Amino acid sequence: MFYIYKKIIFQNFIFIVSVGYLATAIDLGSPTVDGRLQPSFFPLIVGSFAVLFSGILLFKEWDLVKRRVADAGDESSPFAAPIIILLTFIYILAFSAIGYFIPSVLFVFSMMLMFSEKEKFVQKAIISIVIVTLGYFIFELLFGVRLPAFGGGN
Repeated sequence: MFYIYKKIIFQNFIFIVSVGYLATAIDLGSPTVDGRLQPSFFPLIVGSFAVLFSGILLFKEWDLVKRRVADAGDESSPFAAPIIILLTFIYILAFSAIGYFIPSVLFVFSMMLMFSEKEKFVQKAIISIVIVTLGYFIFELLFGVRLPAFGGGN
């Protein structure tokens, strides 16, 4: 029974963190200026989806508790969610301080390690670089948004 309430507490925490992230993203400024997307556009999208999906998960968890059918879940890595939250927080700080490329590659690489087997490191590093490079070109060429360079500047 305690496990059920622990999951509810965690889902509430995730929802609150998501709302805080969205509020911070809104505080970054307008996502468009003169009809062009700005760097604040992406955090708004991510924050909106984070609130939406964490709200859905929270609602589903409440529904399971009401029906008393919460499953045991995957107990093999009980620290996965807090580690992901910590890595995301570090990524946000590093993105602001260092720029786009290095923190993004490290973040994507770490997420790949979290959600897959701990092997083929070189292949995962190459995939991370490709994903981040594609993201850079999408923002630069498609959206016309300059991502922060090394040192946090544009």
